Amino acid sequence: MNIQIKELPDDLFLTTAKMITKLMNYHRKLNNAPKEYWQTDEESQETLREWIQEGSVYNVFLDNEVVGFFYVRFGGQNAAWLEDLFILEQYRNKGIGRYAMKKLDELMIEKNVVAIFVDVIPRNTGAIKLYRELGFDHLNLIQLRKNYDKRLDKEDEVEILGFNFKKY
Repeated sequence: MNIQIKELPDDLFLTTAKMITKLMNYHRKLNNAPKEYWQTDEESQETLREWIQEGSVYNVFLDNEVVGFFYVRFGGQNAAWLEDLFILEQYRNKGIGRYAMKKLDELMIEKNVVAIFVDVIPRNTGAIKLYRELGFDHLNLIQLRKNYDKRLDKEDEVEILGFNFKKY
């Protein structure tokens, strides 16, 4: 399996934007968000333009075919934030994301990054499991949420540090 990561080339802009739409709407579906909150391809193109200005976008290739992407933002004190990782559905559960993350680790070490952070919604247990297996083992920040649109409320709960929260 030949997996590579490369910084986003111009000719993959639209392809990557469409993958952003799939990623964003996967999260909205995961959270049962009403359709009016779902993202369009045009919005994803704007998102990608912003990402390019604020960080670096890397495509994931399997045998020279683009199958996913990373969005990484660099900050002070030689830290980085893995903002998003996406692998096309038909390529998931084949070890591609795991191997691509190892390539990203190598790139971060080359760039003298001392730590990388990732945010994961509690309902995305597959991502949490993957990140834990890849060495993300420090709890850095807890983000709390208050819904005003009650359609977004959830019933599942999770206990963290002795507190019960709805699992969004």
